[in-house]
Amino acid sequence: MSTVKARATAVARVLLLLLRCLVIVAALFVSVQDSADAWCLLINASLFLLPLALLLSLTGRWVWSLSIAAAFALFVYGMGELKFVYFYTRLIVADWSFVTEPANWTIVRQYPRIYTTLAGFSTVLLLLIVDATLATPRSARLPRSLRIGAAVLALSLVGALTALRHHHTWEVWLDDANCNASNKCGVVSRLLFSLQIYEFEVPLHEGNPTPFLTAEVALGEQAKPALPTNPDVVLWLHESTFNPRQFQLPGAALPPLPMFERSPETRAMGLLRTHTFGGKTWLSEFSALSGLVPDDFGAHRARVFTTIGTRTQTNLFRVLKAQGYHTIVLMPTFKRFYGAGRTYDLMGADQILTLRDFPEYDKYPGDEWDIAETPRMAEAAIKLIREHRAGPNGAQPLFLYFLSVKEHAPYDKHTPINYKLDKVAIPKSLAAKLTDYVNRLVTLDGAVQTVNDYLFAKDARPAVFAYFGDHQAYYEEDSPPYRYKLPEPKNVTQFQVRSNYPVPRETPVPIMDIAFLPGLLVDTSGVERDNYFESLSAMRRLCKGMLDDCPDKTLVDSYKTRIFGREVGLFPVVE
Repeated sequence: MSTVKARATAVARVLLLLLRCLVIVAALFVSVQDSADAWCLLINASLFLLPLALLLSLTGRWVWSLSIAAAFALFVYGMGELKFVYFYTRLIVADWSFVTEPANWTIVRQYPRIYTTLAGFSTVLLLLIVDATLATPRSARLPRSLRIGAAVLALSLVGALTALRHHHTWEVWLDDANCNASNKCGVVSRLLFSLQIYEFEVPLHEGNPTPFLTAEVALGEQAKPALPTNPDVVLWLHESTFNPRQFQLPGAALPPLPMFERSPETRAMGLLRTHTFGGKTWLSEFSALSGLVPDDFGAHRARVFTTIGTRTQTNLFRVLKAQGYHTIVLMPTFKRFYGAGRTYDLMGADQILTLRDFPEYDKYPGDEWDIAETPRMAEAAIKLIREHRAGPNGAQPLFLYFLSVKEHAPYDKHTPINYKLDKVAIPKSLAAKLTDYVNRLVTLDGAVQTVNDYLFAKDARPAVFAYFGDHQAYYEEDSPPYRYKLPEPKNVTQFQVRSNYPVPRETPVPIMDIAFLPGLLVDTSGVERDNYFESLSAMRRLCKGMLDDCPDKTLVDSYKTRIFGREVGLFPVVE
């Protein structure tokens, strides 16, 4: 028995040694990949070398140091890969605030693959600890001179990283730095260059504002609705919502969804150019509330809502508040989720609420995400409007901005296929997920109709009701082909603006940029506009709803030079 035990122990030790070597090789590989030049190689190698040098200097134990440094490198790399799978962007330094905020994990726990990955990593880490523990008695501590050398190496690497933090400029389109021909960076170079997110300057446009100003004057003043009082304005962000009839699904029998159709109260509707796909709702929120495009802010794009939105001196909240509106945000998540509550507050919202602020919903188990069923969000929105109108300040116009979240991924591939989607030439798993998705849209459609019926009941006071999809849904596989032919077809959803009073006809456009949505709302409500919203309104009409898609690039550059100029007052002037 002792011989068998000895052999089993020896085999286990060999397997643990092989695991250690495999993990170290993998850590070295993921550390140095996508290194375009020698400096990037040094930066990227720090993912493994820096924790190794620190651990060697502190412990003097080379097995422990190698194993823990390798595990750390693989963990950071894995976090970045998972983020890319679900959010289409890589890991950056600013994500630390996401990871350390417990409220943000309400979305992470929706994805079982993350748990599987963490379980696998935890198992490997445990085995490395066992290996290091067994190997330690046979490994003397490193001499003091070598430990001092390791400390010097760690300090040298920190100094090199500090000096090289601008070796590449953080780019726009991929929330990444342009490190090589494939626009990819290694893990540490991406993290290092992303520090530029914290170095904000108003975007510089050295064009000439005159062409835009001349065109704006020639355009003339837009007619306003004739109303005795300012209308209530309700804006509803539909998470992951996209009209499935925009897919090519021959043979399918999709249910009617009136929210996507024109109604007697519809004043404007159509396709909407968004600047994200499958996630990153905050990019659409940023545009829908500020009238700005995330791509104009370079390094800040990944967190533009919290870093730029809070700096705006004029936005949808503020322009309506200037006209006497009371502004409320109703969230389907924790107020701390992605720092959204703080952002709404700094942008000018008077009240920020979740369903936990309603006694009738607070009794349900679960967190804010769990209880934020779409019909409940609609009911809560109606209650807020009703209570405001019946309250002591009921004559004050109301702006309510709220979001629904239950349309968000993931979608169940085990859903029984319906709507004849099994007759469509798409994978069975996609047909099941689409069925799950359409089922959710049916629920959303009923909730939209509930709000619509309340706002536009007979003899109801003037109101604007607008809603839009923040981005398309992500099915964890390719979407079906689209019916339309547009650039970046995945970055398209739809919008609709309704009112219960006459509004000057909005010229139909093939697609409208989401950045023009706040200007369209202000125009529909008929409230007074500041200089920025005057420009926003004019540009929408001048380029038929398009912004970065606009073929007149001279006009686009002139417009952006205008709105980012100090005369408009969009951002504080720093002398």
